[in-house]
Amino acid sequence: MSCKSLPTLQELAEDSFLRDPVLAISDLDRVPSCFFPSLFKKACIRRCISIMMAMVRVWPFPCLPLGAMIMRNRAYKEILEIILFELDDLLFQKVFHSRCRLKVLDLRFMPLKIWDKWSVFMTSDWSENPAGVDHSGTEVKPLVKVVIDLVLKSDAVDTIESFVVKWVGRRKGLMSLCCGHLQIWSMSAKYHREVLEILDLDSIQKLSLYDMNNTTCLFSFSPYLGRMRHLRSLLLCHLGGSGFFFLTPVEKQRIITQFTSQFVNLTHLRSLHLHNVFFLQGHLDELFWWLKSPLETLLVTKCFLSKSDWTHMCEFLCASQLKHLILKWTILTNFSPEPLRVLLLKTASTLITLDLEDCQLMDSQLKAILPVLRNCTQLTRLNFYGNDLFSTLRCLFSLVFRDVGRTVGQPEHAFVLCLLL
Repeated sequence: MSCKSLPTLQELAEDSFLRDPVLAISDLDRVPSCFFPSLFKKACIRRCISIMMAMVRVWPFPCLPLGAMIMRNRAYKEILEIILFELDDLLFQKVFHSRCRLKVLDLRFMPLKIWDKWSVFMTSDWSENPAGVDHSGTEVKPLVKVVIDLVLKSDAVDTIESFVVKWVGRRKGLMSLCCGHLQIWSMSAKYHREVLEILDLDSIQKLSLYDMNNTTCLFSFSPYLGRMRHLRSLLLCHLGGSGFFFLTPVEKQRIITQFTSQFVNLTHLRSLHLHNVFFLQGHLDELFWWLKSPLETLLVTKCFLSKSDWTHMCEFLCASQLKHLILKWTILTNFSPEPLRVLLLKTASTLITLDLEDCQLMDSQLKAILPVLRNCTQLTRLNFYGNDLFSTLRCLFSLVFRDVGRTVGQPEHAFVLCLLL
């Protein structure tokens, strides 16, 4: 027979506190800050609306991670509306309760257990450039930042996200809308432009662009990319397909220049993933030239590279300190191994991962780069799956055993080699 554990004294005190909303609200000033997260969690579950509203007014932490608290369903929207309109009173009064430290309302999906970590309530530095300028030219610093992850498709934004975007947009100067991860699928130029104008583009840390084959949309979006100055990770997937077949060379170059020149502003970019990016074939050197800071991760997957792309890849600053180089499913059969050899020499002290899966490399090409791999002192993962390795197996195993010996006593640097044929 199982025995149910008895509630703790804190749980009993919280249950008693929530039974009488009037008394609870009057006593909030005397409630220790450490009780607020668990009290707020219980108030949400039990839908103690008046207590939740009162707790928002005196929230003693910089961040309220509401997205982790409630599932995105009908009840979530109702509670979200209540909290946002409660914030309205605070914002328009411009005088917060002396105990209130709320700066960030985080509406991103997170596991509920995140509420057990105190660090999540202390995050307040979402945008490194929080001040804006109003129509009179006066600097305006928003009082509260709302953080969401957005997915923009060809149709309208999800109901809740749309509600949040419009709500923040009507309170320009009092609030800013920050975004951790922005995904754009088949951009709808007019509607998405309205959303992008409301977003604090400086706050976006990760951007994923999918299936943007409309050349007009790609051209129009480019200036927004240049304003994402704190972007750390960028994925470009299936860009510039059929739409480019009908352009003249001059028109095509105009779009490429407009797009690639924005990379000069992305000084915080550390990860770049190009997957089946048709319109940059023969123009990767332009993109790399505009990148003025070193990348940590470069993925070029399922792309058709020109000889010029391959030859110049090793020449730019952005590829000089790579930790992860992944060229999966990019056909390299007819290319000289020399550019890759030079790139491996440049990154010998930093490279951790080299992935050449299904690049259809010939035996002679692999033999040309193997001696250089001996200089890659940090290399712990090497993937040659899908290439012709029959006559280089002995060299590869020699490389593996040499590295196993090198990492004795350092299990965290164990060498992984994929040689499946």
